[in-house]
Amino acid sequence: MSPRPAQSPEQTEAKRHAIIRGTLDAIVARGPEAVRLSDVATAVGMSVGTVQYYFGSREGLLTQALSVHTATVLTGIEEMSQARDGAHGSTTRHSSSARHRLHESFAAVPGVGSHDQRSRIWVELVTAARNDEGLRSCVDAVFAGWRRHFRTIIDEGVERGEFELAGLSAREVVDTIIAIIDGFDLAAVAGHAPSPETMTRILTDTADRLVAV
Repeated sequence: MSPRPAQSPEQTEAKRHAIIRGTLDAIVARGPEAVRLSDVATAVGMSVGTVQYYFGSREGLLTQALSVHTATVLTGIEEMSQARDGAHGSTTRHSSSARHRLHESFAAVPGVGSHDQRSRIWVELVTAARNDEGLRSCVDAVFAGWRRHFRTIIDEGVERGEFELAGLSAREVVDTIIAIIDGFDLAAVAGHAPSPETMTRILTDTADRLVAV
């Protein structure tokens, strides 16, 4: 194979990003099992050889694309309450009440990535991960990210006396919250997702009852 023309790191990164974006779009449209290198190449206006040059194989491309998507979701989870606290003039993550941060997190949930794309990729990822250990690690990482975020807030609220758990453990409260978020994702894929405002209200009202605010 002849060497490719030299290009800047920025150009290389731009091509990789375009290929990954095209792959995620293809996953949303067809599901990961049906995505072919030729589909992605056509969508991004590159040759199959170029796609292979950057990612090696179809499996490598899918794994990398889903890993990048997973990292984006995790970053959104980690940043959502901090960013919203900053918008309200808070100087540290702990400067506002646990209840306020929990509610602000729920308001931010629909905005973690594009909710429609995030939901479709999540459903496809969970399905494909049943037979792929590499993809299973992506699923586990997302669950761990959601759990870590909400468990930190719940534990702080209990410690400060803001929350009182009635009947459920902290882990069970967090798992219930995540199950509701997953339900919204499934509804989005089916075309029946409620509005972001309704999602936020349902999450907020449910959590307030679970932690006896």
